[in-house]
Amino acid sequence: MKKLFCIICSLIFVFSIFNISVFATEKNTEKLSNTDLLSEAIIEEAEGVYNSNANTRATGLISQKTLTLSKTGTQLIISAKTKGSDDVDKCGFTYIKLQRLVNGSWTDYSSYCYYDQYNETNSKTFSKYITPPSGYTYRVVCEHYAAKKTLLIFTSEETSYNETTSLSF
Repeated sequence: MKKLFCIICSLIFVFSIFNISVFATEKNTEKLSNTDLLSEAIIEEAEGVYNSNANTRATGLISQKTLTLSKTGTQLIISAKTKGSDDVDKCGFTYIKLQRLVNGSWTDYSSYCYYDQYNETNSKTFSKYITPPSGYTYRVVCEHYAAKKTLLIFTSEETSYNETTSLSF
């Protein structure tokens, strides 16, 4: 009887994890028209703590990095940009994650984790409109990335961590 109860509880737990994505929806800004983008005004905005417009790293591959989390009446907007120096041939993000504050600690909100967002140029812009559950405090963390080929088979790479301040939704 105890074993049957444990199996049933395990199945309920597994199915509840898969159903989390039903409660949240996502819109890609590439599909939105200009009227959709202007229909809701930004109420509040959280800037990246480590945003910069000038190179501060020794390798000099990342020249600009920005990260923003904005709130409208019904959605959150994640915006990020990595700009590399002129000789960079791969630029972007190794990850961009929406996190929420649960019981005093930041946890990845797994429905909105994006990995390996790159362009084969010296610049990458990322933007997503999302509708996560309300009643939480959110932030975005990311790792900016830039790389260039050196010599024949070697690559010079630079990564830089960034996070926004928190935003209640």
